[in-house]
Amino acid sequence: MIARHIANRISRFSQTRSLRTIFPKTTVSIASRPFSTDPDSLVDKMVSSTFCHVAKCQPDSFSEEEKNSKKLEPRTISHSYRKFVIPLSTDTNKQKQYLSAARSVRLGKILEDLDHMAVHVAYVHNSDNGTLDEPMTLPRTIVTASVKRIDFHDIEMHPSRDVIIDGQVTYAGTSSMQVCLRLFQNDEIGNLNQLLKAEFIMVSRDPLDASKKVRVHGLTAKTPDEAETINKTKEHFRRMGSSTNKQPTNEEFQVIHNMYSELVGRSMVHDVAVLSNTEMWMHKTNLSVTEICFPEYQNMYGKIFGGFLMRKALELAHTNAKLYCKGRVAIRSMDQIEFQKPVEIGHVLHFDSFVTYTDGKYVQVKVAATISDQHKLPELAKLNHPTLGEEARVNTNVFNFTMESVENPNVLRVVPKHYVHTTSYLEGRRLLNNTLKRIVK
Repeated sequence: MIARHIANRISRFSQTRSLRTIFPKTTVSIASRPFSTDPDSLVDKMVSSTFCHVAKCQPDSFSEEEKNSKKLEPRTISHSYRKFVIPLSTDTNKQKQYLSAARSVRLGKILEDLDHMAVHVAYVHNSDNGTLDEPMTLPRTIVTASVKRIDFHDIEMHPSRDVIIDGQVTYAGTSSMQVCLRLFQNDEIGNLNQLLKAEFIMVSRDPLDASKKVRVHGLTAKTPDEAETINKTKEHFRRMGSSTNKQPTNEEFQVIHNMYSELVGRSMVHDVAVLSNTEMWMHKTNLSVTEICFPEYQNMYGKIFGGFLMRKALELAHTNAKLYCKGRVAIRSMDQIEFQKPVEIGHVLHFDSFVTYTDGKYVQVKVAATISDQHKLPELAKLNHPTLGEEARVNTNVFNFTMESVENPNVLRVVPKHYVHTTSYLEGRRLLNNTLKRIVK
């Protein structure tokens, strides 16, 4: 429930890192009414307003001709900007929900809020007059297609201080959008620190037929920084469908060759790979969990909420990394999170995690989500190899996480034993190296 009386002194809403940004430099005066006392600024209000907005959608209010011909005026980036608070300072129910076993903030719960926020901002971008009190300019369903990236700054979240979340649309194509989100929290002396930055890819679909795209409002730049952001994201969308970047390079083939030459060179038996006591086979790092999808996990469209899937994947990856590193770990980044198929209520949901690459104290973890439906086993089996029978599954999601070992600076080197693991190894190597270039000084 939305808390009525929440009071917290919030200092300036500004960045603490020297990164170029296209976000507005909004401030909240300490002398003025605290931001978190406004019921409309609470994260629960953000979620409920999105649900109400979608509930008022009338899919039959436009003909097919009108859907294709209606003029959609381009928006500015600031048009969709929104800011909300997670009231951890005084709301005891929220504190319990967000408290982790390590007495910090459950990042999985934060991911759920980020997903809700991305959907909310995308609807604001496509609403009349920039408010969800007004109807949609066209009947549409907006869902998360993927998460391009979430980078976590090396700052510990405090479980009893308010968390600020803001975001805006930073790119709009024909039916897809990029939403950029940030998270902030006060430190012990009142300075507001940026905790993370996230980039979500959203798509607009017909409420009556999810296979049909629905146009979204375009985006116009008002500054050179905005124009650069839009152009870079446009190039990212262009590369998304290309398979060229997924193929191993000559340098990567050489990495695998050198690794196996080293492993085989240790053995007195021809073509037998031998690990040292500082290495582990990738398939030995597998950790899995299975869930039944209950109605409580559903989103406003009756499907399983994407934020729930991200939370479960993160918590599994974190557990796997903690066991692998034999100590406490911190998440540094999430990359290339894909929502390939919707998950339905009643599905049996399987999460399988592997450590795919290591470098010193850094660990890359991949989580794959699959579903099996006890009522459609023959149908699912046809999609897989028929010999799988009742074990037939369909892939729905892929998640990639970069973790840092806090207590053990030199973790075991992971080694792929099979070809399928070799591709995961090279993918993990790319992701981890890119993360280190971005966020590690």
